[in-house]
Amino acid sequence: MDSQRDSDEEDGNEKSLLSHETYLCQGDSNNSCDITLEVEGKSFPCHQMLLASVSPYFRDIFTNSSGWQNKALQLKDLTSSTLHSLLNYLYTEELSLTLETAQDLFTAASKLQILPLKEITGRFLEKNITMKNCLSLYHLSHEHGHLALLEATSGYISQHFEPLAKTDDFLSLEFHPLVGLIGSDSLEVASELTIYQAIHAAGWSRVGSLPLAQELLGHVRFPLLTPREVMEVQADVSEYYRHLRLRWKELDGAGRLLESGGLRKGMHDNCIVCVELHENWTQNGDSPQSYLHCFDPHSGKWDNLPPLRYLSYSGCASLDFKLYLSGGQKGDCTFVDSLYEYNSLTSQWTQLPSMSTPRAVHALLACNKKLYAVGGCSNTGPLTSTEAFSVSQSIWAPISNLPLALMYPSSAVLKSKLYLIGGKSSKSYRGLLIYDTKTDQWNEVLMEFACYGAAAVSVGTGLYVIGGYTEERAGFLVRSAVATEDIPFSTKGSFYLHEDGRVNWDVTIPELPVALTFACAVEQQGKIYLLAGKDDNRSYNTCYCWVLHDTHWTLCPEEIPTASDGRIFNCAILKMPKMPIQSLLLETSAALVVVGVDETKKGQSGYSSREGCSLNCCWGGR
Repeated sequence: MDSQRDSDEEDGNEKSLLSHETYLCQGDSNNSCDITLEVEGKSFPCHQMLLASVSPYFRDIFTNSSGWQNKALQLKDLTSSTLHSLLNYLYTEELSLTLETAQDLFTAASKLQILPLKEITGRFLEKNITMKNCLSLYHLSHEHGHLALLEATSGYISQHFEPLAKTDDFLSLEFHPLVGLIGSDSLEVASELTIYQAIHAAGWSRVGSLPLAQELLGHVRFPLLTPREVMEVQADVSEYYRHLRLRWKELDGAGRLLESGGLRKGMHDNCIVCVELHENWTQNGDSPQSYLHCFDPHSGKWDNLPPLRYLSYSGCASLDFKLYLSGGQKGDCTFVDSLYEYNSLTSQWTQLPSMSTPRAVHALLACNKKLYAVGGCSNTGPLTSTEAFSVSQSIWAPISNLPLALMYPSSAVLKSKLYLIGGKSSKSYRGLLIYDTKTDQWNEVLMEFACYGAAAVSVGTGLYVIGGYTEERAGFLVRSAVATEDIPFSTKGSFYLHEDGRVNWDVTIPELPVALTFACAVEQQGKIYLLAGKDDNRSYNTCYCWVLHDTHWTLCPEEIPTASDGRIFNCAILKMPKMPIQSLLLETSAALVVVGVDETKKGQSGYSSREGCSLNCCWGGR
């Protein structure tokens, strides 16, 4: 069994590792070693069979080369201490790792193709990424093709790109690892000028070749620069590259995104969008618009999105920068089949193809670039029908129906599966339904209790189901329904579901500050936000958050800015561009889209033939 220790200090009183020499003396009295590895003037007796069994590198040498026939094989680019640790691992299956030794062992294992050791050291390095070593580990993982370590280091660098771009390690990155970084969507930079400045320092200042500079600049998303930032870039071009010529064209927000390839992670926030419901409007006629409130968890502030023609009890879901509202009821209580899309990049609403069935109080779930409209009710009562909308093809298609008609279910997405927890039909449902989007099949899991009107959110490998009713209550949207059942009290309790639908009461969730039903729940950066909801007497416009594993819920300072007769019925996480990117995308202005060579300067002093190529880059600004 392999044994890995994070540091020598963690060894405690465990037995000391057997050295390579001790193992050979104690376990190999016949001294059957048939090869000697030589490093830095030191010799290490070994067994060909062992080395060949774990290393294709050695196996190839022993099989196809005559260089080792004098029983000695010299290894270069390897220290004696590293080889000593490597051989100890091969002979004793024990390993002591520190931050100082792990990189050398990872490099040696990669060169000698000892895959088990490469994976062990790679996993150790993944868990010990710091500001000091992240760039060197990124270079190592890039050089030796370790995808897990490459992904881990890339993610870390993306989070800390701006300070790291000013370090000597960044400036010394080789060309291809540098290109791999600056082309990433996940860089958390608020301005594209940060990318340009990093390239200017690490690329232009040392590359000295326009073809390479062309490739570097091709990853700068120039249309996302503000006019002030463009002036700074133009000054650089005028000073250092006077043979270049700038060209412009008018671009709107969509054109800028198309030319640049989209926003980077640091240029947008994940905000919580809440859909407001006005119950008196559903009784007193149609109202011209619905209001949507947008909450930024970083600032703790609320803002409003452009309104939409009034609908109530619509399904709500989001994909990246787009918010979707499906179905619902108009002010005269008629059910609708419409689908609307809000684009946060352009701040515009668009009506998309309608569903095949009018529905309200249904689940609308986004999974793998599709929207799933599930159950709900229409003027005929609760529905079993379900359908899926392909965002790329803009087409609705039917999928397998629910095993039972269902409205008011708690719903969430986890690992390409849709979850409907509880809900109501003719009575409260004692179970949950799991839909596998890959097989188009529903699976029913029974529960010991009924619930509906709860909030559900997926986190990690399970789901949290929060608040709601645990007994029956008549549906109040189906106009033909009559409230004949006793109205129960709302609950402050919550429970946790495994991926397979089993309730796990061992997971502790703190009691809610107030009993809430029909609240909305989302997860953001390790916090669960619970918004709005109602109890048996009143509606709330509050927002609570809970840090996982904490012992209590915290009331957010800002209330949801609803009208006096309004309440929140649905919510979703939506990516929103930050300022000034948002302002830039809302205007049409001149943008630089081509940087080319000024043909009139060919042959002039200071112009070299190797620079005689065009730079197809996109620059933004006025």
